[in-house]
Amino acid sequence: MNEASNKTFDIGTVLHDKWVILEFIGRGGMGEVYRAHQLNLNRDVAIKVISKEYVKSLEGDTEAMNLSLERFIREVQAMAQVRHPNVLQIFDHGSLAVQRNDEDVSVEYIAMEYIPGGTLRATMSEEGFHPEENRVREWLQDFFLPLLDGVEAMHQAGVIHRDLKPENVLLDGKTPKIADFGLARSCRSKPCTQSMDMRGTPPYISPEHFFDLKRTDERTDVYALGKILFEAVAGRMTPDRIPFRQAALPSAGTPFFEALDHIVRNATAEEKDERTPSIGAMKQSLLELLKSPEKELLPAERPRAPKAHRFGGSLFEVALGLFLAVTAGLGYFIFH
Repeated sequence: MNEASNKTFDIGTVLHDKWVILEFIGRGGMGEVYRAHQLNLNRDVAIKVISKEYVKSLEGDTEAMNLSLERFIREVQAMAQVRHPNVLQIFDHGSLAVQRNDEDVSVEYIAMEYIPGGTLRATMSEEGFHPEENRVREWLQDFFLPLLDGVEAMHQAGVIHRDLKPENVLLDGKTPKIADFGLARSCRSKPCTQSMDMRGTPPYISPEHFFDLKRTDERTDVYALGKILFEAVAGRMTPDRIPFRQAALPSAGTPFFEALDHIVRNATAEEKDERTPSIGAMKQSLLELLKSPEKELLPAERPRAPKAHRFGGSLFEVALGLFLAVTAGLGYFIFH
């Protein structure tokens, strides 16, 4: 292994006489991902390990290292609980020794399904699909409804993702597959101790996620999906957008987009108890919309105007808004 390399594995490295490292795919958060070939089954797989750079950044902080290892193992456990065509499949998990600073160090790895395509982001327009109703309908049918199916299967297995965003949904042809379960929580797994730093991607995390990660439930994923739906229609959210707020389409114009705005607002309600209660409920609303795109909304169904921010008004709201914006900006820079 090349000591000068900042990667854990060199091309050609063989792991456990089974996987040959073929290509370094990328690095994000705390993990490195490689493409490898599984010799005994003659197939390509993805190998994910905790990166050397991340390990180096935690040298001397035993608690943080243990927490990272817990998160990594929890990703394996969460992924292994779900078997669904729209959820990335895990094949194996283990550890092996690599040399760092002339010492053998144990490295945890995950072997999982290799998806050569892009991410859900590639299916979305930077400017948004509005006002082209046909493009929105096609995107919902081809990509968003299958994504909802995958998330619903996760929730039925007791797994909450907590970091849903377009970049964490891989594309196998036209089939979306949910990946990156580093923040996933399962009712079957022991929860990790939570540190004070913010985990997740600011534009997509719910208010309760920001203030107390342990209070999150299925509605946290509903919120993130509402933000993804908003981006598809209205255009990509910029880093300077204040997070944790209810989303609303800038203009409806037709009964179809008026109903879609209603779905987006309900999914991204700031108060968890006022939010769309489940993925199933969100999916049902979209299916009804797609079946009856020309149906006029009843007055009781018309979207509610956004409420005042739940943190209150006056100088306090302004100060807190500035704090959240700065925090979100820093978080967005760190994670991307």
